[in-house]
Amino acid sequence: MKYIVIVGCGQIGKELARDLSITENVVVIDKDLKSLDELTESFNGKKVWGNALDTNVLESAGIKDAQAVYLLTNNDNLNLVVGKVVKRKYGIQKVILQVNDIAKKKIFSERGIMIINRTYLISDILKKCLS
Repeated sequence: MKYIVIVGCGQIGKELARDLSITENVVVIDKDLKSLDELTESFNGKKVWGNALDTNVLESAGIKDAQAVYLLTNNDNLNLVVGKVVKRKYGIQKVILQVNDIAKKKIFSERGIMIINRTYLISDILKKCLS
């Protein structure tokens, strides 16, 4: 079983947390308590209320044991900063972050972090529909 940390409990974070918690150990971090409370009973993981920029919050979420970290907040800069911290300070090899601003995608990807952008994903899927 993998230990996975998800930062950001928006729509995507909630769905991913629910799905992964079926087979993996999952911790979700968010600074909005209401968002964490919206994780239903089908979520079989841990919730941490706090700001992921705070290393104490990351450590209380068990970041040192994580095999993967997903950064799914709506704040591209926060995703990048926390991504760099978990990669450099904690040595996390799998860091996946959501980037909303397409212009920032190239800058972020040069950091050795896996970048996910909805526009590119949807575009790729729509192109595959023609096949």
